[in-house]
Amino acid sequence: MRASVERPCGPGADAATARPRLSDERARTWALRRGEPGYPPALLDLGTDVPGRLFGCGNRTLVGGLELGHTVTIVGSRRPSSYGLRVAEDLGRLLAAAGLVVVSGMARGIDAAAHRGALAGAGVTLAVLGSGADVVYPASERRLYRDILSSGAVISEAPPGQRPEPGAFPKRNRIMAALGAITVVVEAAQPSGSLITARQALKLQREVGAVPGPVTSRVSEGTNDLIADGAAPIRGAQDVLDRLLGVGIEAIRRCGPPLEPELAGVAEAIELGSRTCDAVAAASGMVADGVAVALARLELLGYVQSDPAGCYSRTTLIPPES
Repeated sequence: MRASVERPCGPGADAATARPRLSDERARTWALRRGEPGYPPALLDLGTDVPGRLFGCGNRTLVGGLELGHTVTIVGSRRPSSYGLRVAEDLGRLLAAAGLVVVSGMARGIDAAAHRGALAGAGVTLAVLGSGADVVYPASERRLYRDILSSGAVISEAPPGQRPEPGAFPKRNRIMAALGAITVVVEAAQPSGSLITARQALKLQREVGAVPGPVTSRVSEGTNDLIADGAAPIRGAQDVLDRLLGVGIEAIRRCGPPLEPELAGVAEAIELGSRTCDAVAAASGMVADGVAVALARLELLGYVQSDPAGCYSRTTLIPPES
């Protein structure tokens, strides 16, 4: 493929950030027509609104082999809080490690965090774009796009080379809703495109979950409203697994090397969320210097991982039974 000249593609700053079409081997597009082998059966639930064709880049076999009981759609605000970003990444990582395919829209914010979490969990993730599947949107997520293609796929009903247009995003949300056995909204203001995805999931009789947030946070208004209206409260990956598979995180964890009591106490203090060194010290009752050393050792052993913000979270390793 030959790269086209980058041009603005509609109102707003985001629209001007669409990248030219990629020209490398991984970004060559393929097409799936409705009724052909490999067309995702979950999309047939859209009835008269089913896409006639899907275009994609990356792992075509993944798209054709999607099983509805093993997919989770994670969506949320493009302007999330740090809390929302941590939760989205934790959900993506742990659910991917459990074998679920993480579906999202590659938008900056919650979507990108969910994709990154899935990749960090050595799992597979699928991005559904409002642009052509070979158009990187937003341009700031070009590296994420390439990382997704390394094992997963990017799909769209828009033809190759199509620039994103404002009306394309609510339309693509129905595809994300149909592909997920459960749609989890991490953060969403009122109104929000993520809430459109949740409503479409409900129409398809899919599960909808929402992450509770502070009542003072604008980006938690939508999620708290969803919970008040009957959506499942999602406090972590275990809640998603319970609803889909009837199993918890413990069922998918692997045993790591034995831990000294002091290290085990620090690991337990982190639990399944992300915490700073100071927060772990407060929870464990240890001094911060000692916790910092323990966290470094736990990271080397594979029990915890750190992010650029200096927060630590548990991996799926658990200590062997004594």
